[in-house]
Amino acid sequence: MQGLTNLNARLKYRGGARVTDRMDADKLRSLKQAMFNSYQAATAILEDEREFRCLINPNKMSNDLDDKIISIPFEDICLNKPKVRTTTEGIETIGLKPGDVFQWKENGSHWIVTLQYKTETAYFRAQCRECKEQIELNDKKYWCYVRGPVENTILWSQVNGDYFNKLNYTLIMYVTKNEETEAFFHRFSKIKIAGKPWEVQAIDNISMEGLIEVALKETFQNTIEEKMIEEKKKIEAALEPPKGITIIGDKIVRSYDIKNYIVKDLDNRKDIILNGEWKVDNLDVTM
Repeated sequence: MQGLTNLNARLKYRGGARVTDRMDADKLRSLKQAMFNSYQAATAILEDEREFRCLINPNKMSNDLDDKIISIPFEDICLNKPKVRTTTEGIETIGLKPGDVFQWKENGSHWIVTLQYKTETAYFRAQCRECKEQIELNDKKYWCYVRGPVENTILWSQVNGDYFNKLNYTLIMYVTKNEETEAFFHRFSKIKIAGKPWEVQAIDNISMEGLIEVALKETFQNTIEEKMIEEKKKIEAALEPPKGITIIGDKIVRSYDIKNYIVKDLDNRKDIILNGEWKVDNLDVTM
């Protein structure tokens, strides 16, 4: 019985009773050794600022894209957290998945995870693509992969003897799939990339896990509309009450209504007495 107990302990140390479990454990041990002793060793900074060691191997490169393969454990020790008493107590779930963006710490580049190798069960292994552009949605910035225009001709048209050319440049963009991006990207929505306006022609939020593929076409820039939106944001920011201050009263005011409002200091839990007048902002009126 003692010999059987020793054998079970050895199997458990090697990964488990099943052969596949021991194979996974061996591959994971090899990965962890390579993460510190390989030319492809790197440090990944996740979106929540946690840092983990990983391997980033070359896959394919062209003028349009730079693809790499990232290999990282499902669980490991976070490099930028305080050390705990033992190594095993410091292990935590990394949680990297398709659609996530991480920063390659050693060179400062950003990469979006595109395709996971589901056949790899010892650790997380996936393709990732370099992101060189950022977009802004609702004051939040997203790193995204953008394939530049492939058109090499101009589309000319003629009307009543007048010649003119049509906008025909197109882009393909990969962006993280979440509630905000799914709500924003639809046909004819507009976005700026590298300072230039583009219009959404089609989206694919089905084919790739965690990603939205967006087809874009160049469009005209409306500087007057952009200026109005910018001024409206400035006015709204100026009208916003200071932190800790709130206005209590009805949100809807109709013509000839008489309303009472109270300005309350939430920190000191008391009303604030002001000698002034209320104004109605007429920038956004719904009829």
